[in-house]
Amino acid sequence: MPDRPASRIQGMNAMLARNWWALALRGGAAILLGVLALVLPGVTVATLALTFASYLLLDGVFALLAGLRASRRHDRALPFILEGTVSLIAGTVAALWPEASLFALVFLIAAWSVMTGFTEIMGAWRLHETHGKWAWGVAGALSVLFGLSLWILPALGLLALAWGVAAYLIAFGALALVTAFRLRRCHADSSGRTAMPVP
Repeated sequence: MPDRPASRIQGMNAMLARNWWALALRGGAAILLGVLALVLPGVTVATLALTFASYLLLDGVFALLAGLRASRRHDRALPFILEGTVSLIAGTVAALWPEASLFALVFLIAAWSVMTGFTEIMGAWRLHETHGKWAWGVAGALSVLFGLSLWILPALGLLALAWGVAAYLIAFGALALVTAFRLRRCHADSSGRTAMPVP
């Protein structure tokens, strides 16, 4: 019985490694939308809301796909499903009300960022170091700090908010890709060991 928590954590690491592609897609989408937010010619609340809504919806779909794959293998799917559901709800709200006030948009993004950041930190705490533990932990901390800093950015103006969102998406996307490719390498290594013939 004492080794049960350790085996559960090991199973979660293996499940994350198998679903490395979902994290890579999330990272790529974040970088792409971050670059778009930087080069948008006219920054308005509506364009900011739609840009971030697009990311939230993509992020939610990829997280739910990873959760469904995990549930089929009888792995722990709840973290993926929870994060995906929160992202889809927030993305739907931002897409349906792009003309909402700046305060409402900031509150929505900040709440999403802090909630998912804590989820990512909890996930990183269970990750093995070879699976990109540090990168995913930094990504989670970045999400929490970004959410908290959003209360300051609106006072600096809409342009500062746009740059803040773009910088966060690009940095988060890069860290997600680092974690995803570490997971991919670990998955390939474990698959190779499994495929080796027993002497």
